[in-house]
Amino acid sequence: MADKKELRGHFLELRHAAPEDERRSASLTVCEAIADFCRERGITRIGAFSAFGSELDLGPLIQGHPEWQFFLPRVVSRRPPRLAWGTGPLAPGLWGILEPVAAPHATPPVQLLLVPGLAFDTQGYRLGYGGGFYDAALSTLDGEVITLGVGFAVQRCECLPREARDLPVQALMTESGMTWF
Repeated sequence: MADKKELRGHFLELRHAAPEDERRSASLTVCEAIADFCRERGITRIGAFSAFGSELDLGPLIQGHPEWQFFLPRVVSRRPPRLAWGTGPLAPGLWGILEPVAAPHATPPVQLLLVPGLAFDTQGYRLGYGGGFYDAALSTLDGEVITLGVGFAVQRCECLPREARDLPVQALMTESGMTWF
């Protein structure tokens, strides 16, 4: 099995290789499926994220549902990795990613947390960029919060290397549909 650094490069390359119009179309498909899921379950408080580079874009979901509350992460500490959560307005933060100017919540006050990643395996483990921000956030969640990885189908794989701090998501949504773990 390849190490995490090699896998990051591999999955980043796969994601970048997809044409922008295909990523845009897949993002829209995923956003519509997440919206349907939220309506079915009565979910109105959602933890989301701003797309970084070629990541799946949740903009259509956020902009299409002003009646829902979306909480986005703000990096408040790199060591230890820690996010805080807030709503708009947004401004470029660490690494140029849009994040809330004010983020008063140490834990996202949500019913559903959408989790980005570079890759997701068949047991719900994810490979991120290596900062540990989402693993730290996942470790603080109430058991009632649904954790949903979001990405493109090309980001799926059989098995990822994992460490003790790595935590799985409960399900994954791609343009191919939703998979529960």
